[in-house]
Amino acid sequence: MTVNDRAKREEPQKAPERFPQMTCSEATSRQQRWRTARLGLAALCTIQLMACDRFPQDPENTVDRIREQRIIRVGVEQPIPREARRLLAEIERATGAKAVISRNGVEPLLTKLGAGEIDLVIAPFGKETPWAAEAALSPPVRIDGNGKGATEWRAAMRTGENRWIMLVETSARRASSAPSAS
Repeated sequence: MTVNDRAKREEPQKAPERFPQMTCSEATSRQQRWRTARLGLAALCTIQLMACDRFPQDPENTVDRIREQRIIRVGVEQPIPREARRLLAEIERATGAKAVISRNGVEPLLTKLGAGEIDLVIAPFGKETPWAAEAALSPPVRIDGNGKGATEWRAAMRTGENRWIMLVETSARRASSAPSAS
């Protein structure tokens, strides 16, 4: 019996159990196509995520302007407590900018905030403040009193400036959870 006769009698190689109806070369080809498809999907997802590096966005570029000018324009009505000073320190650290504080009443400050003349207002707000509809308010960094009469020290930001709002909210959470230095 020659080698050719043996080859004719032998059955073709069986595919792995994963692909019982295919030959080895067909199974390998199918596995390679799936691998290529998965790599292509991973590349597409990576490209889409790279396009999202500027989200959330600031339509008025508040964060970019603060980082470029290295100034945070802050309005206060009265001297701010230690927790609010920690908030400002967190924001300064996150932006590389220094806070420049101006004093005025809350209403004129919030008007300036809405016009983009200042970046942040730090003040005590009541729990049911009507200003929550006019400005984005950070989580409280300090609460004085109890119940409906409680006053919450918060930072107010211009609505729509989502990168700025996210940065201030994150800083407020850090400042309020930081241990008090007595």
